[in-house]
Amino acid sequence: MKRGLKMGVVAVLAFLMAGCGGSDKKEDAINYDGWMLSTWNGGTELSGKVFLQLNGDMTFVLYQCIDTPGYQKLTGTYSIDGQVISGVYSSGIPWESSYVIEKQTKTELQLRSEKEIVSLYTAVEVPAYAKDGVVASGVRSSGAEKPFL
Repeated sequence: MKRGLKMGVVAVLAFLMAGCGGSDKKEDAINYDGWMLSTWNGGTELSGKVFLQLNGDMTFVLYQCIDTPGYQKLTGTYSIDGQVISGVYSSGIPWESSYVIEKQTKTELQLRSEKEIVSLYTAVEVPAYAKDGVVASGVRSSGAEKPFL
């Protein structure tokens, strides 16, 4: 990856995680380290929760608890090309889709998949219950919980 492009990606990530500075000291003290899926596919309810961490070293961690007890932890790498983010799980399996970054603010990240499904994430500190409640890691075999991304 070219140095200029990599620096641009790091700048975008810094903006995604920190946003623009504000004058509200209480907001500045909040330590967001990830995103929580708040709405999906026009408000469709999920029977669980999804947390996403996009790290500055171009790695990601996805914690998901959908239709199963406990959280599944999935890791891998991602890239940003213009306004498009895509990724590959540590197992080598690519994300189901690439996503257009439609909106990014200090507290919101809105992504649109290739199938036109819109996901809205809210900035959060990923809770310990998600990190500590991991019952499986990696991409599971067929018939098991499908990765959200």
